[in-house]
Amino acid sequence: MTIKKRLTPALSTALFLLTSIACHVVTIKLFKLFTGEPVVQENAYIVTKIMVVYLVVISITFAIFTRFKLHWECFRPSKEMLAKDMKISSILTAGAIILMIIIRLVMNRISPEVAARPAFGLYLWEDTRWFYPFSAILQEFFVKGITEDNITASSDKYNRHFSVWMTALFFFVLHMGYDLPMMFGAAVMCVITGYVYEKTRSIWGSVLLHFVVGFVPKMIGII
Repeated sequence: MTIKKRLTPALSTALFLLTSIACHVVTIKLFKLFTGEPVVQENAYIVTKIMVVYLVVISITFAIFTRFKLHWECFRPSKEMLAKDMKISSILTAGAIILMIIIRLVMNRISPEVAARPAFGLYLWEDTRWFYPFSAILQEFFVKGITEDNITASSDKYNRHFSVWMTALFFFVLHMGYDLPMMFGAAVMCVITGYVYEKTRSIWGSVLLHFVVGFVPKMIGII
């Protein structure tokens, strides 16, 4: 009997999650060893870029040798589901942008440092921000079409709450190089988009929200 047949979907998914976390921990340790610096908010983007690479490798490897699957269907929702997804996500995105603008206006009054920043700036070459649109797509596919869908497939009985919250916990751990508020923020966003995904089976709304929440704060100067 081959390894693929021996491993159940649940065991394949569990091994995938543990392997991904182990690789992330090793990456953080190696980063500190070779740079002499701990991973902190200011340099965590480097580890994130490395993470995207090895998560792709791990995902493909597990898809080949285990009963783990890559659910490409999340890129091809029906027109009805795509419209529903974009409607919900556009409302959430608009709310997030309005909230960030309000935060900037408040910070202008209480922080001279923030007030001195430009009201708008792309900063595309700072911390490889030009790559962020692609990173948002890859990360959301990894979170939804790979992790969340495989957690669902590994369960004997469908439970969307279990799938969403387990995925959010996993995403929380993968942000361990960032500050604690950032880790919780990533998990909260994962929960919100996870429930939207369970309703629509579309990844594109999550990509939109992920991009805006990750890219706009720097653009309008609140971080």
